Amino acid sequence: MLAQPIQKLIEAFTRLPGVGPKTAQRFTIHLLKSGRGEVVRLERALEDLLQNIRSCEICHNFSDMSPCEICSDSRRDQTMICVVAEPQDVIAIEKSGTYKGVYHVLRGVIDPLIDAMPQQMKLAELMERAPGATEIIFALDPTIEGEVTVQYLSKRLAREGLAISRLATGIPSGGSVEYADEITLGSAFKARQKV
Repeated sequence: MLAQPIQKLIEAFTRLPGVGPKTAQRFTIHLLKSGRGEVVRLERALEDLLQNIRSCEICHNFSDMSPCEICSDSRRDQTMICVVAEPQDVIAIEKSGTYKGVYHVLRGVIDPLIDAMPQQMKLAELMERAPGATEIIFALDPTIEGEVTVQYLSKRLAREGLAISRLATGIPSGGSVEYADEITLGSAFKARQKV
């Protein structure tokens, strides 16, 4: 019923998280109605993303430089590492304006149901950074997978002189760090608990 290029673009959009078939169709029709200029702008933005964004060699967040701006900032406490699951969690925490340490992005959490195991994440890299840390703060979603990941890493990181903490329960169980507001995240950091 739809021309093949339209159907291909709709299918491509549905691969994005949170985009269903109807939203994908709206995006596609919008681009068609907007004309060539809008499509070219999107194409250039995607090309710029591919050409200029990389993974930070230290924290594994996405940036246009490596080390990233946060890891390069001498005003930040390099001995305090906040461990998050995904890059969008760094954005949410930074918006709170409360945290002044550095990050480590795991790029996932342990989830045996979907074969997301420790060796597929940036866990070895965290272990390499840990000897220089005085505190590790876990800012993982309070889900079963987040809890499993915190417990696994806590055991592997445990050593004398290293404080291991987690965000306080300002974030509701089953909630997401990415969607928490700045006040909730700020309170969670101030009231973090030892693991």
